Amino acid sequence: MWSMGCGGAGAEGGASGTVPGAIATVLAWDPPTTYVDATPLNPLMDLDYYEFYIRQDPSFTEADSHMAEVNAVDNQVLVSEFQLVNLLPFLPPGPRSYLSIRAVGVDGSKSPFSQPIAWDHI
Repeated sequence: MWSMGCGGAGAEGGASGTVPGAIATVLAWDPPTTYVDATPLNPLMDLDYYEFYIRQDPSFTEADSHMAEVNAVDNQVLVSEFQLVNLLPFLPPGPRSYLSIRAVGVDGSKSPFSQPIAWDHI
């Protein structure tokens, strides 16, 4: 398991919040560089893909199913953003949803859920 930041707000990878009056179109994150126990991780070699989760509340659990996934590496370049329009068919009713992502390693292990972020999509 590894630690993972979501948002791209510097080295810590803090989650980005919503912007009043703006509709978010891209989710960006910092790929993990260490496992939870602080052992170094090489994202180019150790990551397989990311899973994207959506809920009406920020309480993500192991029972939740991911709605989309994207390769962690594309043409030997780390992937660190996702077009939110790809999630529109999976949105629950209402003007706000919460998003979280998980990194999945080539060995099948999964990171904890990233800090949920609110997505105002209306």
